[in-house]
Amino acid sequence: MSILIKHIENIVAMDWQTLVVLSVLCAFAAYFIKEYLASPPMVIFVYPVLLFFAILIQYIFIQVELYPPNKLDQWLMWTIIASICGTIVGTVSVACFGTLKDRAGSRRAEARTPRKAGV
Repeated sequence: MSILIKHIENIVAMDWQTLVVLSVLCAFAAYFIKEYLASPPMVIFVYPVLLFFAILIQYIFIQVELYPPNKLDQWLMWTIIASICGTIVGTVSVACFGTLKDRAGSRRAEARTPRKAGV
């Protein structure tokens, strides 16, 4: 449990510049994803998922030490890559959740309708 708490503390302690870049890029992606949602106001729930996965992937990049954080161009490149990966993972997870919700709803609808005799 202490390892999990240590990782959560490190994620929360991420520098504000990285968080701003990830937030802006995820907001930009959420703006375009909004057009493909059945209900566009649902983007309010999609954006935090995208941002969460982007921050998580950025933290994984930092822990694996894929780049030296003191070089600005490499920091920006890996931050952009983290936001792209986070957007992809977040979009897939939201789509899977929506598909599961639709399937569960259609099964409930089938269970409610009475079956005709002889069918």
